[in-house]
Amino acid sequence: PRIASTSPHNMPKKWLPLEANPDVMNAFARALGLSPSYAFHDVYGFDDDVLDFVPKPCAAVLVLYPITPATEAVRGAIDSDAPDVPRELWYAKQTVSNACGTMGIIHAAMNAPATVVEEDNYFASLRARCEGLDADARASVIENDDALEVAHVGASTEGQSEVPDINANIDLHFVTFADVNGGLWELDGRKPGPVYHGPTSDAGLLKDSVPVIRKYMDA
Repeated sequence: PRIASTSPHNMPKKWLPLEANPDVMNAFARALGLSPSYAFHDVYGFDDDVLDFVPKPCAAVLVLYPITPATEAVRGAIDSDAPDVPRELWYAKQTVSNACGTMGIIHAAMNAPATVVEEDNYFASLRARCEGLDADARASVIENDDALEVAHVGASTEGQSEVPDINANIDLHFVTFADVNGGLWELDGRKPGPVYHGPTSDAGLLKDSVPVIRKYMDA
């Protein structure tokens, strides 16, 4: 399993990165309030018969990719004319280095159907504390959340790979794809805001995400 992270120079606070491992993510997300009825799963390929192995319904898609000049160029090229961001869409900037795995989980849970998270949990508390705040202010709430940091640190020491030095430069990054009001939205705390990739279809969120993910893979 690979370690997922991002290390922008303008993020003075740094956490240990999470391992890109469904078991680690499931334990971490359930501690925050993910319903036992949902779980993270690996995706092994994009052929329909492979995608059909992924349990349904798919509530969100997390993608891990290397940060290179080529993938950074894709980040700038995929923006398109988009509708206004729906009021229901929940988005926050990332201001903690190596927190992209946690941000991916938060974006997934906060934009998923209500059945994905349990009541009276961390996600519900975060939503209440961020009510009426913009993406930058929400980032500040997350950055200064001691309970979340403790939970993240605990999860970051789990998994199969060696825990890296906190000062290591790890150029891998997580983003989330979510279906909000029938639109496919990419949620990446390093970007100015959510990115619209067109309407979702009857094929479902996972299959609709594949063309966008392929752009990163081709790069």
